[in-house]
Amino acid sequence: MAFDGRHRIEDIDDDGRIVYFDPYKIKKITGTRLAPILGRGDFQTPFSVALDLAGIYREDTKTKYIEAGNILEPVLRSYMRKNVSSLVPLLELPDGSKTVIEEPAPGEMCGYDHFHNEKVFGGLVDGYVTVDGKRNSILEIKTSGEREKWLDENGDYTNVAEQYMLQASLYAELSRLDKIVFLVGFLGDADYDRPKNWIPNEDNTKIIIKKKLDMAPYMKEAADWYNEFMKNGQTPEWTDADKDLVKYLKAYKPGKR
Repeated sequence: MAFDGRHRIEDIDDDGRIVYFDPYKIKKITGTRLAPILGRGDFQTPFSVALDLAGIYREDTKTKYIEAGNILEPVLRSYMRKNVSSLVPLLELPDGSKTVIEEPAPGEMCGYDHFHNEKVFGGLVDGYVTVDGKRNSILEIKTSGEREKWLDENGDYTNVAEQYMLQASLYAELSRLDKIVFLVGFLGDADYDRPKNWIPNEDNTKIIIKKKLDMAPYMKEAADWYNEFMKNGQTPEWTDADKDLVKYLKAYKPGKR
């Protein structure tokens, strides 16, 4: 477990399938939490995200896939910086535009949140694309072992999973930008075991340009959810998909950490 915050639980209601907790210091909705809150996540449920926001439980982030992504994010950003001129036609910029990849503020230097002025939403961006000294687009870096999922019916790299679109669009909205540059590195099975040996090139790394989603309805739904559950110190109902997590919560004995 990444951490054990089960001592914050005040009650577990089996009939209502609800966990009640101390609502002190609730975290913000980040891009990775947004899709599961809306019921569109592949890896988390609204119930598990609520526990994460409450500081009770968070999924272990030390898988080889996540570790590879963390290791390769700066590598891919450096690759994009060296090939930044390729963005001029992709972003439909005028010839001669001075395009630069802006490094994001390190998480440990900003409290792991680039949006301190926001009360409900926050998170960390992977970078920005600036044009002639002004921010133009969000840079969203991904690693994937499933290249075919990014291909459209014509064999072009245009497909972006909904949860990734929601994540990047949230950060674009908070940054007051309309465009997203997805930089995707495709890894083989062996690369996840030795990610430091992986080198980006034209074949294994693709750029996908997307327009930001209209985030108003998504953010309203998520904010309403946040106010209904998190501010009131209770989770949404757990489902059968959460049964192992509920079992873990019930196994907690006060005084044992």
